[in-house]
Amino acid sequence: MYRNKKKIMIGILCIAVLIMVVVYAAFMTRLTINGTGNITSTWNIEITSITSNITGNAYNIENPTYSGTNATFNAGLIKPGDKIEYNITVTNNGSIDAIINTVDIKTTGSYVILYTVEGIQNQERLASKGSKTFKIIVEFDREATSIPSDTTKEIIMNIECIQDDGQVLSPSDPNIDNIDTGLTLVNAILRDNQAQSDESIDFNQTSKEDGTKGLYYTNENTEDNKTTYYFRGAVENNYVKFAGYYWRIIRINEDRSVGLIYQGETPNATGREATIGSSAFNSHLNDNAYVGYMCGTVGSSTYEETHANINDSTIKTVIDAWYEENLLSYASYIADSGFCGDRSIYSEEGTGLGYGMNVTYYGAHNRLVNTYKPQYSCPQNQDLYTTSSNNKGNKALDYPIGLITVDEVAYAGGVSIRGNGSYYLCTSGNYWIMSPGLFVGSSAFGWVVGSFGLLDNVSVGFSAGVRPVVNLVSGIEITGGDGTIGNEYTIKLNNG
Repeated sequence: MYRNKKKIMIGILCIAVLIMVVVYAAFMTRLTINGTGNITSTWNIEITSITSNITGNAYNIENPTYSGTNATFNAGLIKPGDKIEYNITVTNNGSIDAIINTVDIKTTGSYVILYTVEGIQNQERLASKGSKTFKIIVEFDREATSIPSDTTKEIIMNIECIQDDGQVLSPSDPNIDNIDTGLTLVNAILRDNQAQSDESIDFNQTSKEDGTKGLYYTNENTEDNKTTYYFRGAVENNYVKFAGYYWRIIRINEDRSVGLIYQGETPNATGREATIGSSAFNSHLNDNAYVGYMCGTVGSSTYEETHANINDSTIKTVIDAWYEENLLSYASYIADSGFCGDRSIYSEEGTGLGYGMNVTYYGAHNRLVNTYKPQYSCPQNQDLYTTSSNNKGNKALDYPIGLITVDEVAYAGGVSIRGNGSYYLCTSGNYWIMSPGLFVGSSAFGWVVGSFGLLDNVSVGFSAGVRPVVNLVSGIEITGGDGTIGNEYTIKLNNG
């Protein structure tokens, strides 16, 4: 429904003007003048058209209707990916120029129904006799894996128009206030944050240097080009309480699971307290095999044998033992979304055999040191660590738990060899990343987040903190919270 709020200070003037001229002379003349003022302008902003374009098996349960300042539609959606695009035209039929002052949008209902509004902004002009056509897109989430009990979602859109009196305008996109009846973690994240595109971010700058902070989204260099949402910068509203511990949200994954990194027994833990302990990444380091979260045959003369997923790294044994003790009973809440330990080779100056003691630079080195273009997609299926029950990845994990990738740290605001003490992944302590770094000088190197928040390569024999990462299943519900300390998102457990 559109609401036109007329902030027009124009009175209807019926003025009788009496002018008296008195001349003190031999003659006196009185002149009387009567006048009437009338407004000849009109104020008339209304909806003049609504049409629909259908994708997939979607259909209009009732044909869209409009009258004056009101429009309604009722979309039927059958399968994931179904959508209807409604094109709505608003016309200024009056003679007074107007401004679309504010656009308020609220949705309530099922989390698998998505609404997108395009083509209209707060603070844009609507001249007399001019029109504005915008879109409301309603879609059955193409990444949905189940149908929830709540199968409806309503959108209410109010547009406030005021008189254009030449004021300076600051155009901005309208905010969609999502109030979902099925309070899932994903819905709550999207409800509590105004997600922004990351198109303008330069990943050669830390989040502290460019001032970026909040929830961002991208579908470039992601799995199957699906959208992922991630937190960047000094955010303070990505805390989750789960399994008796506190976690920080890394991102909403492409499959709508939610990636979390361990924060500790208190939400404001720092240094060692924000880890489950310290460990070397690998207790040996004199072979390319040791860059991996799992490895193959040491001393092999082929890349394939060197990087086969046969033997556990030292840090993997630590993480698996912690999972068995602390998370095994919560397995139904944890998704097998995979962890990328990218061992693709980046050849530099003729190097890059990837086996034995050959100097080798791995894929993340190029992305994080040379091109500054991180990615979420995993270059090689053999490096996507999943469990045997998964239909993708290497199926080599015992449990669906791992470490953060160096690309995820870059998206969050970290840059190689540049400090950033303000972004949420800085704990004032060193901790390991899953991504391999390089092999040079008879030693394997891996990535760490340093004590000042910088990204660095250190020998895999170095003892650093261990911060496990898990992915919570798509559609997982919460009991409440807004993600801040003291009001963390709390995962709803089956026992209440």
